[in-house]
Amino acid sequence: MRNSMHILVISLVLTMPFMSLGQGNKHQRRNESAPVIQYTTDKCYSRSVIVKDSVIYTGNSNGKLCAYDMRTGNSVNLLENKKFEEMRDIEFVGEYLFGMQSGSYGILAKTDGKEFLDYIIPSGNIWYGVFLDGMDFNGNTGFIMGDPKDGKFTLSYSTDGGNKWQACEGQIENMEQEAGFAASGTNVQVLNDSTFIFVSGGKKSRYFISKDTGKTWESTSLPFLTSVTSGAFSIHMIDSLNGVLVGGDYANPDLNLNVAYYTDDGGKFWLNAEDQPRGYRSCVIYVNGTYYACGTNGIDFSTDGGIEWTPFADGNFFSMCADEKHLYATMKEGKVKVMELLKK
Repeated sequence: MRNSMHILVISLVLTMPFMSLGQGNKHQRRNESAPVIQYTTDKCYSRSVIVKDSVIYTGNSNGKLCAYDMRTGNSVNLLENKKFEEMRDIEFVGEYLFGMQSGSYGILAKTDGKEFLDYIIPSGNIWYGVFLDGMDFNGNTGFIMGDPKDGKFTLSYSTDGGNKWQACEGQIENMEQEAGFAASGTNVQVLNDSTFIFVSGGKKSRYFISKDTGKTWESTSLPFLTSVTSGAFSIHMIDSLNGVLVGGDYANPDLNLNVAYYTDDGGKFWLNAEDQPRGYRSCVIYVNGTYYACGTNGIDFSTDGGIEWTPFADGNFFSMCADEKHLYATMKEGKVKVMELLKK
């Protein structure tokens, strides 16, 4: 009896990795044939995507802001004849959709989701010569983080829904070769009308939080690999205590060492995921109790708060969003892949 039990335990231990692999392959096989939408014929890709009322909105690498209607198959550029260098983030604030330029200077384009309305440029030229990395809103409160200028991160906030912006009172000096990664517009987050969060990367990677609208900041060092191509790329806090951040080394995208961390104490400590995603991840979102993280070699998911990650789909993805039933992930060549969300 003792020998039989011993054999049974060994058998279970040996089969557990294969059971996990099989689960992952099930999702990968299903999503291999998931539909792909060609939202533009331009040779571009999107680092920010939103789905609202059956319309896919994308901020694209060629500077265009596209609106693709899934009901009609029609796509329009909301910035027709308006020149943007590159759009790295888009956000809805009520009925208005803002597009954020990332290039030699910072600027926002304001639309109503159907046509261009105006450019938003803060007074005092606080975005002049600044590469903007990400923006987020919670109600009418907005926060934008940009790369360092004169040795300090460019941090701005709005309290009127994105029409007027001013520099945060608290200033943060960047360390040597430390900046932001504008990979998906998700390296920043507004938790409430006074709490701002952002993450940095490079030779130094840190997590920053302000609970007083940017007047004062606290920071935590993040144990990513130290190189100019490594660090934190995306963060999603589901409340004031629990969250996940992902990143890695975009120059070595298949390296799955130290690419995902989770916290349960508001970011004071970040714990390394026990089962890592399969490599570099540029975006993480949270939908129906599940985290999804995408990157150069696929999408992985976690249902236990970021402790263990399982393969979900293969492919090269930049950014994601979701509606009630589907996950939308942007790809090269003006495409978006549409996959069913995991069941609750």
